[in-house]
Amino acid sequence: MAWETRKQFTLEDGKSALERYCAYQERCQKEVETKIAALGFRGEAAEVLLLEALQSDWVNDERYARAYARGKFRALGWGKGKILYGLRSKGISSACIDLGLQEIDPQEYEEKALAVAARVWEDVRKLPVFQQKRKVEQVLYQRGFESEWAARTAPGKQEAID
Repeated sequence: MAWETRKQFTLEDGKSALERYCAYQERCQKEVETKIAALGFRGEAAEVLLLEALQSDWVNDERYARAYARGKFRALGWGKGKILYGLRSKGISSACIDLGLQEIDPQEYEEKALAVAARVWEDVRKLPVFQQKRKVEQVLYQRGFESEWAARTAPGKQEAID
């Protein structure tokens, strides 16, 4: 492992590699900047590639935020809090985050929170009531649901939230 040679990319090679990278799935600007650096581009060449990606609409933070929120909610069952922190860690603006969170249907969100709570209640039904409540709160919080859901999802309290 003495000296490894790294492939030198031309600007055209970088554009085509970046286009394939962005076509595979939605990417945010921070991910694209990281990829450009991983390809070995620095300074003006990196700026040219990033500008090309933005102008060609390969990268769009608003579109990324919407896709991220929909995907994490539907596929992984994340709540709005966890999605919010995930988008913040990607460097997405607050306006784009708000648009992304609007993608989540309130009715579907309520159903998901109640389903998670019901599943946890079923798993911990042999514990004392105060431990059951604590466990439900803990799981909902870890999933990114707001703390108000825990109080509203106790056994017998699974009515619609106003």
